[in-house]
Amino acid sequence: MSVEILKISHCRNIESAQLTLKSGLNIITGANASGKTTLLEAFNLLGTGRSFRTSRLNHVIQAEQSTLTIFAQLRLASGLNQKLGFQYKEGKRQLRLDGNPIHSGAELAQLLPIQLINQQSFDLIDQGPSQRRKFLDWGVFHVEQSFYPVWQRYMRAMKQRNAALRQSIKQTQHWEKEMAASAATLHGYRHAYVESLQPLFTASVSEMLGCDDITMQYRAGWDAEIPLNELLATNRDKDRELGYSRYGPQRADLVFKRDGAPARERLSRGQQKLLVSALVLGQAQLLTNSTGKPGTVLIDDISAELDSNHCAKLMKVLLATGSQLVVTAISPERLPDVSNENPAMFHVEHGEVKEVV
Repeated sequence: MSVEILKISHCRNIESAQLTLKSGLNIITGANASGKTTLLEAFNLLGTGRSFRTSRLNHVIQAEQSTLTIFAQLRLASGLNQKLGFQYKEGKRQLRLDGNPIHSGAELAQLLPIQLINQQSFDLIDQGPSQRRKFLDWGVFHVEQSFYPVWQRYMRAMKQRNAALRQSIKQTQHWEKEMAASAATLHGYRHAYVESLQPLFTASVSEMLGCDDITMQYRAGWDAEIPLNELLATNRDKDRELGYSRYGPQRADLVFKRDGAPARERLSRGQQKLLVSALVLGQAQLLTNSTGKPGTVLIDDISAELDSNHCAKLMKVLLATGSQLVVTAISPERLPDVSNENPAMFHVEHGEVKEVV
């Protein structure tokens, strides 16, 4: 699955734009604040229904306009096309596939897998575990069809238990049993996924950072050797005092270390960017290997914080994933030579997008 045609109307400083894209490499250049990141934001809106820059979609609409519209023609592996549309008007968001409404975020994510590498991607390394869980579950969701309903079942049971704890309801065993059954399945899915991701991640780290001392460890969120309902029962009084469940898949994490210390303490900002990129690209490669359906990877300002050598290594690993790539840079001179890839080239200036022939 890849985006063949992208049309944008009234998105930030872009009044109107149309891009004909390749299933391989697409490069967008332009000065800062020209509209490069806005184009990536449009991709993200199509693939997730959300912006990665703001939680308020009314801020994405161009000034003095009332409607934001994004349209894409998708190219399927079969060679057939589908039409995906996003519209935001009067505080309401609408997504349609071939004219039919899309109601589920899961359906949208399955349709157009989007991954993003930008400055906020550093949160995977130096912030709390919530972003890493989202990253992990994005990958599991796309390779394990049963993951999402099991995750929903667990979250419903946990919310019911938490509500009972806060209301001082003593009978929580039913919810604990349901949490335990779902947790065991979720843990199995996550553990298997990380096992599959590990060699791809290690290979990417070796290629881009030239080291083999960075490790990735999956933590389940509780001692998975113990049935979760037993652990919850043992800690019920303390959980009731706090008003929430302290153990379970909702506490899972991915831990990155170098020489036994947290990776964020041993890596420069440029190295952290390469580490995050290795993680995302390993996931992109695993998606292709597992489903045969490459996704789309967005890379905002690829050369930022990287020297020319490391930028070239990153580009090499990017191209090896088989994903559709949409890469932004201030100028072509900031990029390694990719002329042999015959990329689609675009230049953005003051919100106007032009194809470079």
